[in-house]
Amino acid sequence: MHIARIELASITAASKFFAGWAVSADRYVQAVNGEIRARLQGETESNELASHLAAASNEHLHELTALPNVAVRHFNRELAAANHKKSST
Repeated sequence: MHIARIELASITAASKFFAGWAVSADRYVQAVNGEIRARLQGETESNELASHLAAASNEHLHELTALPNVAVRHFNRELAAANHKKSST
């Protein structure tokens, strides 16, 4: 039973990680798309484009580096909740 709880916590933590990665990648692509579109339409200068893309990349990398911690916290919460339910019954 304990192994099953660990496996379920692992699976949900992995799904949390990959879902976070997908959301972060989508935000990054949308930001890059918006910046390039603004440049092509003449709304921003080329030097602004570079700084805006760097800022979007920085934000994306920040989100990506947070994902392992998010997954670990989720795993720990799931396992603790399963153990709590086990001890309550």
